[in-house]
Parts: sequence; C-alpha cells; structure tokens
Amino acid sequence: MEWKVRLEGDNRGLETLVESFNDDPEVFRDDENFFLWSSRFEDLEDSNEVRSRAEEVVRTIRNLGVRDSLNIDDLQASHIYKTNEDGTDQVFVRTEPATIGISAGPVRVTTIDEEGNKEVHRPADRTYDLTKLALEDEKVQELVNLLDQGDEWVNLYRVYEFIQANIDGEDNIVERGWWSSSEKDLFKQTANSRDAIGDDARHAGRNIPAPEDPLNHSDAKSLIDSLVQNWLDHRKNTQTF
Repeated sequence: MEWKVRLEGDNRGLETLVESFNDDPEVFRDDENFFLWSSRFEDLEDSNEVRSRAEEVVRTIRNLGVRDSLNIDDLQASHIYKTNEDGTDQVFVRTEPATIGISAGPVRVTTIDEEGNKEVHRPADRTYDLTKLALEDEKVQELVNLLDQGDEWVNLYRVYEFIQANIDGEDNIVERGWWSSSEKDLFKQTANSRDAIGDDARHAGRNIPAPEDPLNHSDAKSLIDSLVQNWLDHRKNTQTF
C-alpha cells in the first residue's frame, strides 16, 4: 500500500463507509483518521496525480452515497500519504481547512430467517457495489459526473436524456415500469415550459405551454432520483467485466 488518502467528513458517514468499503476501493480507520486506498493509485508517482484520481473516486462515492441516505455530503479527499520503504509516511498536505462532523456510529440491520440464520445489512453496501461499478463502467461514471453538476431543472433533464439514450429509448422507461407515461409527459413539459418554471426552463425562449398542474422541483428531483436508481440497478445486473 504505497499511497493512501486521508478522508474528511462526518464521522458517522465515514464509519458507515468503513463497514462496507473493505476491498478495492477500501476505506479504513487508522487511529483517529480515516483513509481511502485504491489499486488505481498504485501506478502513480506524483502526489498531485494521486489527489486528482482520489477526488474522482470520492466524488463517485459521495454522489452515489447521498442517494442511499448516507451522511457523506461533505466527504472530501484531504492529505496524501506515501509510505516509504522504511515504513514511514511522507505527507502531502492539503491547504484548505477541513470540517469534521462528530456524531453516532453507523447503523446495521440484522435480519433472522425462520431457521435462525442471520444476515447483516450495512447502509453503505449498495454504495460500495455501485462505486465499484462506476469505476469499471464508463457509462455509470458519466452519469455520476452528470449528477455532480447539481439538480437544477436543466441538469435534471440532462440526466433524463442520458438514461433515455442508454436504455434504448424513452419508451423503455415506461415499459420497464420506472415511470408512468403521465409522469414522463409531465416532467418533460414542465422542464421545457417557461410558463411553468420561468427562466429555469430548458427552453425558456420557446412558447411551450405549462401543464395544467406543473411538477414542482422537489417532485421532479424525486422522479429523477427514482429513475437513476432503477437505471443503476439495471446496469449492475446486465454488465459483466
């Protein structure tokens, strides 16, 4: 393990990641600090390259984790550590101040079947699986990068278009039961209508009438979140590497 990257963020969220990120990438605790390791760092020689790659991994974890209700909204890569041959660490310090939240530890859910078999469900297990998928699947990483651009109306529509283009057309969104036909039509008309949402509309200069009952931003975001989760599950179940 030549390179490792210190993580900053809410302690509860970090502890949750430790529970599930135990392979590659790995999140682990060493004394009072949390670290990220990935085999993707090992071919790098410069700390700036490591930081750049680590920030990509962290951004992926953060964007996927917040959709699983993990407390990692402020997750970020901090100092870079290089382990020397004599076992000592060389630290490349990040100059920006970090904020660390302190809260309770992670929550686990244990289910017991009729035969008494126990199964532990950790909050970050799904985030870990999808992070590994994103690091292997360029299309999933493209979606994560889109999600990182925010949840304004225009970007919500970009996410919709991306998934539409990567599911063999918008009709499949309805056919798969991810959205109803009325939800699809309402989202599209609202997002494109200046009469409905003003300057936030995707086509603010066009005369597209508002729906009778326009979709509010919160409901539009919920629709897109649901669409994202369904597409990620579909991608996970259909891709082989």
